Amino acid sequence: MRIRRRHAAILAAMAIGALGAAGAAFAITDNTSTLSATITPNTGLSKTTYTNVSLFVHVHTNFAHPGDKANGGFVKDVKLYFDSDGKINAGSVPVCNKNLGTLNMKQAMAACGTAKVGSGTAQGTNTTNGTIPGCVLDFNGPTNSVGQPTIKLYSRFPMTDCSSPSTNTGGLTNVILTGTVKPANKVGYGKLLDVPNIDSAPLPLKDFATTVKRGNYLQARCSASPLHLQAVFTYSGSGQSPDTVNASQPCSN
Repeated sequence: MRIRRRHAAILAAMAIGALGAAGAAFAITDNTSTLSATITPNTGLSKTTYTNVSLFVHVHTNFAHPGDKANGGFVKDVKLYFDSDGKINAGSVPVCNKNLGTLNMKQAMAACGTAKVGSGTAQGTNTTNGTIPGCVLDFNGPTNSVGQPTIKLYSRFPMTDCSSPSTNTGGLTNVILTGTVKPANKVGYGKLLDVPNIDSAPLPLKDFATTVKRGNYLQARCSASPLHLQAVFTYSGSGQSPDTVNASQPCSN
């Protein structure tokens, strides 16, 4: 996947124009966030009929002031926009209604294993920019009050071995995030996964990588190449303006 990063000069010019027009204070983004993604398969897809696929997504942030919540040292919100040729069938998978807040991986799988739709790895950090490794489990969540699907993003820290989650009792701390699937309302994109309140976690997340795959939970077609994914990162506190990064992948029929 190709990652497009905005250069500092472009960032400054955009921030001056956008924030100046809104009457807000000018801020230069010193944080740097990136996105990569892979859809499998990306060949032999139909132009009209959806095919079951897996999606690998990797987001990463280098913080200018890690752990300093007042000055952008946490990611606050990530919005992932999915190509209009993608489809999420949340109703095809059982739902996890359990509170996973203090459960280790073995307990989380016992509580919600039937709702698991993906897994991966994560990294937390601290004020000295250390790396705290973790493991990720993705569970299909219940619909919200307006009928929108959700996904529970469970991370366990510190963890270096993410194998065999159904028997893994390691780790001490959990980060539980809830993403909501919404209409993208953006040209070229069909759905949006909105993951808010990330800065309420006990540690800043600087890296999150997961592969989502479960039957027909995710599907894609290829009406036009390439397929696009976009991420918008909003940071905690003040002094760091949002970052928008893009990824794309060729597809074929």
